[in-house]
Amino acid sequence: MPPPEYANFEIDGRMRDPEQQEKLELREEELRQEHTKYLQQHPELRQVLNDFMSSVLLHQPEHAFDFAREYFSAFAEAEPGDVEAVTADAAERAKAAKAAESSGAAAESSG
Repeated sequence: MPPPEYANFEIDGRMRDPEQQEKLELREEELRQEHTKYLQQHPELRQVLNDFMSSVLLHQPEHAFDFAREYFSAFAEAEPGDVEAVTADAAERAKAAKAAESSGAAAESSG
């Protein structure tokens, strides 16, 4: 159910005004095409995101934002274009963050 302030504009997720709905759909398609083109031009982005998601799913951290900050901090220190080395470093940092998180949780439960 949409918020009440949208009731004048939407019905079941669609605009009440067909012309507005058509504009919205056209804009969504334009964005989809632009985003697809960008991803095709930058295949490394898909690889980085896939590696990050794999690491998250493997380690299943309690604090996802802390895990992400640690994972992506490797990229800030990297040489441009060194994706493979950075990805490996990021995975190690993420693993260390998960280990620190686990040891912190163990210390809390024993203390």
